[in-house]
Amino acid sequence: MMKRKWLVAGLAWVAVIAFAASKGTVARSTALKYPAHAELDGVAMGAVLLTSQEARSNFISDLNHCCLVVEVAMYPQQGQPVEVSLNDFSLRTIGTDHAVKAGSATLISGTLQKKAAASRDVVVSPSVGVGYESGAVYDPITGQPRRGGGVYTQTGVGIGIGSPGGQGGGTDADRKVMETELDEKGLPEGAVATPVAGYLYFPLAKRAKNARYELEYGLNGSKVVLRLAE
Repeated sequence: MMKRKWLVAGLAWVAVIAFAASKGTVARSTALKYPAHAELDGVAMGAVLLTSQEARSNFISDLNHCCLVVEVAMYPQQGQPVEVSLNDFSLRTIGTDHAVKAGSATLISGTLQKKAAASRDVVVSPSVGVGYESGAVYDPITGQPRRGGGVYTQTGVGIGIGSPGGQGGGTDADRKVMETELDEKGLPEGAVATPVAGYLYFPLAKRAKNARYELEYGLNGSKVVLRLAE
């Protein structure tokens, strides 16, 4: 019984480690490397709006059903940390008064879950598993060990037909995994003293045809506007 308790605790610890990787993306060398860039109060920033294809390539969760995704990088001055918050970012449709705030991973994953639960479309969502093997696993073709025994983690893609009742992306488990993916890849929040980068998710029901967008960022009572090109 004690051995089993230790095994369960070990599996839980490995799961935590699997999700404890660095958040966000790798910032480019300078803000100038992004299509849109600017500087405000000594803080440089760069941004790029992902195309629908890029959103499909960079995420397992199907974000094209709910939002626009913008990759943002922040470059604080040396010795002057900047406080990064989702509330400071909004996306505006150029030529209109329509603007939306960046959504949290919890909000966006909940939106995707609701859409999947109410739809019969094919839904794609990420999946993560933790397991235990008592011996080495061998490749069936080469005969060489593929991995040793013990605890391991694996990621994959869950594909199902969405339907009322929560199948294929519409369950609480699906929502939690999607939330984990979006949180891990999102722009890190809090006080940052070194360059950081990550994705912002803006809930827009549909990408308007020929629409153009600009990213607004507020800092210390001032605002910078970056015009985004797709």
